[in-house]
Amino acid sequence: MPGVAELFGTLERRVRGLDATRRRIDTLAAEGRLSIHATEQVYESLFLSCFTSVEVFVEDVFLEFLVSGTAPTAIPRVHVASVRVARELVVGPGHKKYVDWFPYERTLERADLFFRGGRPFSNVGEPERQILNKAQTIRNAIAHRSRYSQQKFETHVIGSTILAPREYRPAPYLRGAATAAPPQTRYEVFATQLLAIAKTLT
Repeated sequence: MPGVAELFGTLERRVRGLDATRRRIDTLAAEGRLSIHATEQVYESLFLSCFTSVEVFVEDVFLEFLVSGTAPTAIPRVHVASVRVARELVVGPGHKKYVDWFPYERTLERADLFFRGGRPFSNVGEPERQILNKAQTIRNAIAHRSRYSQQKFETHVIGSTILAPREYRPAPYLRGAATAAPPQTRYEVFATQLLAIAKTLT
């Protein structure tokens, strides 16, 4: 299995590649060569890919720390000989093939079991945990499109923020402006934040 630094490098390249696609899409939209609907669909796909990449990274880093043994940032409570065994320990008995890492509290609970002090996963501060959970809420609103997930999006992501009516949906929200100088979409801000949080785990 690749080392932690290599895992982060892979994630970083993935996120940068997604942003390059976003820039091309924005150019096409600005030139009138792509409809708003199509542009927003791409934004949704980009965000899902970005969030999933971070989710995979969290799992891969967790398993890597378990197998690699004592490290400055992670001290496992048990020695695990292989990634296969580590995955079986983390997933647990039965036929389940995956584990849920978000909301981030689930990662923290798992980290407390397997690592001394839950580190490095417990090093993620409360503001960053809120960012991760907001990102998951957006992801769920895109993936499920249910009334419940939309309500969660409006409550936990938008909150009391005053927006244009159409930005009360995930895609226009992500495409909307977060900063004016330099100009950044909310998608860009989330992608940057998620990458910075991932870096703290290395």
